[in-house]
Amino acid sequence: MQPTPTGCLTLAFGILLFGLSDPAAAEWTLELSVQRALTVSPELRAGAARVAAKRAAARQAGAWPNPELELTADNSIARERGDSGYDLTAVSLTQPLPLGLRAARQAAAEARVGVESQEATQVRLQLEQRVAEAFHRLQLAQAQLEQARERARQAREFAVIGERRAAAGDISRRETLRLTLLSAEAEQSIEEAEGRWREAQSHFASLLDLAPEQLDPLPALTPPPDLSPLPHWLALAESHPVLTSHQAELAAIGAERQVARNERLPQLGLRIFEERELLNGRRESVTGIGLALELPLWDRRRGRLDELGATAQERQAQLHGERRRLLSQIQVQHQHLSHLMAQAEDQATAVLAPAREILALSRQGYADGELDLLALIEAVQTTASAAARHQELLADAWLELAALRASAGRFLVDTAAEPDR
Repeated sequence: MQPTPTGCLTLAFGILLFGLSDPAAAEWTLELSVQRALTVSPELRAGAARVAAKRAAARQAGAWPNPELELTADNSIARERGDSGYDLTAVSLTQPLPLGLRAARQAAAEARVGVESQEATQVRLQLEQRVAEAFHRLQLAQAQLEQARERARQAREFAVIGERRAAAGDISRRETLRLTLLSAEAEQSIEEAEGRWREAQSHFASLLDLAPEQLDPLPALTPPPDLSPLPHWLALAESHPVLTSHQAELAAIGAERQVARNERLPQLGLRIFEERELLNGRRESVTGIGLALELPLWDRRRGRLDELGATAQERQAQLHGERRRLLSQIQVQHQHLSHLMAQAEDQATAVLAPAREILALSRQGYADGELDLLALIEAVQTTASAAARHQELLADAWLELAALRASAGRFLVDTAAEPDR
C-alpha cells in the first residue's frame, strides 16, 4: 500500500510530536522509531534527490530545441567590384520543428519520475522492516537481560537460605558451595546478556542516528494482536511497491516506444534567411524561407522498437514472477505467524505458568527443609528455560509480523489505527 496524502500528514504530525515531546515522558514505541528513522535516513534523502533529478529531466525533455544561427562571408561581392576582401553575404536562422516528439519525450521522462518514485517507496518499506527487526531484537535482548538479573537475584536469595540452613547444620558444606556457585554463574549470565543487549542497542540507535544512551527502555514484549485473515494480506500485496515499480517501468517503456515511433516520422526544420548579392552594380538583399525535411532512408528506429518490445516482455515476466513470489511468501508467513502466536500462548499457559508455580513451591520447600538442592536447581532451570523460550516465541512472532507487513507492502506509519498491527 502506497502512502496516501492523509498518511503523509499523519507522518509529519508524528514527526513534529516526536521532536517536541520529552523522550523520558513517553514510551519509545515502534511507530515513533520508524518516524525518527524516516527523518534521518540518508537512503530516503538520496531517493528524494533522484526523484527531483527525474522531475528536472522531465521539464528539460519538454523544452523546444534551440534555433541555429548561420553567418556566411565570402568574396563574391568583392570580385564583382573588382577588388579583394570578404563581405557578409548570408544570414540564416534554422528552427527544428520536433512535431510529435517534444510531448512524447516529456511523457516518457515523466514516466521515469514514476519509476523513481516507486523505487524510493521500496527503499522506505525496506527501512521500516529494518527498524522493526532491530526494535524487536532489542526488546528480546532487553527481556533476556532482565531475566538474567532476576535469576541472579533468586540465586543470591537461595544462597542466603543455604547459609542459614548451613549455620543450623541442616545442609552440608558441599551444598552451600553449590549454592554459591549457582549465584556466581547467574552473575556471569548477566554480563553475557548485557553484552548482547548493548550490541542490539547500538544497532538500533544507529538506524535512528542517536547515541545508545539517548534511548529509553523499550516496552516489554507482548503477544501480537489478532491477525487479520489471509485474504486481507493478499489484497494488500496487489499494490506492493515492487509490483507498482514494475508497472511503472512498463508504462515508461510504453512511453519510450511512442517516442521511437514518432522518431520514425520525417523531422522538419524551418529556415529563414537573408542573402546579399551585387546586382547591376548595387548591393541588394534577398530574403526567403525554406523547409528542411529529413529523409528517413537508413534509420527507421526498428532496432530501438524491437529492443523496447523485448524489454517490456522481460518486465512483464518479472512482474508476474514477483506477484507469484509475494503471494506465496505471504501465505507461508501468515501460516508461520499464526503458528508462532498459538505456540506462544500455549507455552505461556501450559509451561511457563506451571514452572513458576513449581519454582515458588520449591523455594518454600527448600527454605523449610522439605526439598533437597537438586529439586530447587531443577525448578530454577526449568523456569528460566520456559521464560526464555516464551520471550523468544514472542520476538519471533513480532519479527514474522514485520516480515509479513513488508511482503504485503504495508507501511507501519500509515496503519497506526489498524487492528492487526
